[in-house]
Amino acid sequence: MDIYGILAHPAKQSLSPAMHNAAFKELKINAEYKYFDVKPESLTAFIKKLYKLNIKGLSVSKPYKEAIIKYLDRIDGIAKKIGAVNTVKLFKGKLIGTNFDWIGVQNSLLEKTGIHGRTVVILGAGGAAAAALYAVKKNKAKNIFVLNRTISHAKELAEKFNCKYGKFKDFKDIHPDIIIQATSAGMNNSRGVQIIPKAFLKPNMVVMEMIYTPRMTRILKDAKVIGAKIITGERMLLHQGFAAFEFWTGKKAPVEIMEKAVNKRLA
Repeated sequence: MDIYGILAHPAKQSLSPAMHNAAFKELKINAEYKYFDVKPESLTAFIKKLYKLNIKGLSVSKPYKEAIIKYLDRIDGIAKKIGAVNTVKLFKGKLIGTNFDWIGVQNSLLEKTGIHGRTVVILGAGGAAAAALYAVKKNKAKNIFVLNRTISHAKELAEKFNCKYGKFKDFKDIHPDIIIQATSAGMNNSRGVQIIPKAFLKPNMVVMEMIYTPRMTRILKDAKVIGAKIITGERMLLHQGFAAFEFWTGKKAPVEIMEKAVNKRLA
């Protein structure tokens, strides 16, 4: 049996096992997708054991999207540009890394809105924000702003992608078409964390969240109340998951089965 899994710390909150195991079952693939909750001090030892454990692929989440890179034999151009890896494949004895988070962002947005020519605000300046930046740049957004609590981090990421930057408070002067919430603020917090005041949100905006626990974060609740379009975080999980499944197996992802499995767990 081939083994796949989510490499993270903590890992147990991930919906990826439900999603991928449902896909393996549907396509009758002799494989299992597991949790690999690895502490930072144990990462090197875990990587050394990959070959013995017959692990064929990994999803990579916090805090390892950047740390994993030094252990890989090769990463593709997209992962290099983003500066993070979220998917690893063992191929012919080599560990190959890529990043499908940008596909998760792109396809989630395109379900609700166009990107070309739009003004986009990305909240956050970490790996998730970098993937979002790659997606909107690739789809020719017109004006892109990176806003972050720590201005130096926003500046560093914005300069890498040749776009504008500022602090969260600068949001009120931008009037974006699309907002992408790419911080971890509010994760596993049912009360939520306010990053952008509700008064700054407008009905003509599209608000995308990259967190899926809880499904309705503070910014999504506020956006829904004022009549804006919202995109919940599991859409990104699903779209990057479809891409990862096909990268690993060479088979078309059973998208309806995978979506049903995720929605069942979220419910």
